[in-house]
Amino acid sequence: MLATRLVHDLTREAALQMASLAHAAATREGIAIAVAIVDRGGHIILVDRMDGAAACAVPLAVSKAETAVMTLAPTQAWFESTQPGRADWGMNLALAGRFNAMPGGAPISIAGDIVGGLGVSGGEASQDVVCASAALEGFEDCV
Repeated sequence: MLATRLVHDLTREAALQMASLAHAAATREGIAIAVAIVDRGGHIILVDRMDGAAACAVPLAVSKAETAVMTLAPTQAWFESTQPGRADWGMNLALAGRFNAMPGGAPISIAGDIVGGLGVSGGEASQDVVCASAALEGFEDCV
């Protein structure tokens, strides 16, 4: 008999909740952001842009979410190694140009399984990380 394994999926409801948590953190930070959430295959579940967020925040948030789920790591983990002359220089060309090492992207997990990626863009790097962290921490409390 083959062993079965429970596969967790990221729902639209969970994505909406995470976006709301990220937006609340952005409001506390005094910034306007875009939030993108993708499933384990990098397919968009939700993209939401706060009033006043820069237009470029949307594609940056999407690429951060895609990078996080495709590399199974927070985007800032790639920041130093992808600088010119460093070991991973050129990764920005990987993944059909969707690789983004800017801070603010993180994998989303349920019970230890990576189920998606989250990307936040619109503030300074540290603010994007604060907003992404708030979304993930609140999500973990509800799972």
